[in-house]
Amino acid sequence: MKKRGVKVIDPVSDTLQVDWLVVPAEHCPDENSVARLVQRHFRQPHEPWGANRAYVREVIVRRTRRRVLLLQYSGLEP
Repeated sequence: MKKRGVKVIDPVSDTLQVDWLVVPAEHCPDENSVARLVQRHFRQPHEPWGANRAYVREVIVRRTRRRVLLLQYSGLEP
C-alpha cells in the first residue's frame, strides 16, 4: 500500500493537485498527533495570492478504524 503521494487532478491545465498521506490509526490517537503530522508533512494554508493566484487549502482529516487519511488541495485559481 502506498502511504504518501501527490495526485494532479487536471493534468492538461495543471491547476489542481492533492497531496495525501495515509497512516495507521494507532499512530494518530488524538488531535495533537494529527497536528504534528500536518505540521511535518503539509504546507501552510493560504488564500490565493501572486500573479498566478496560487492557493493552499486546509488539511482534511478522514478516519476509519484502521487508517487515517490526510488530504490537502492546492492549485491556481482560474
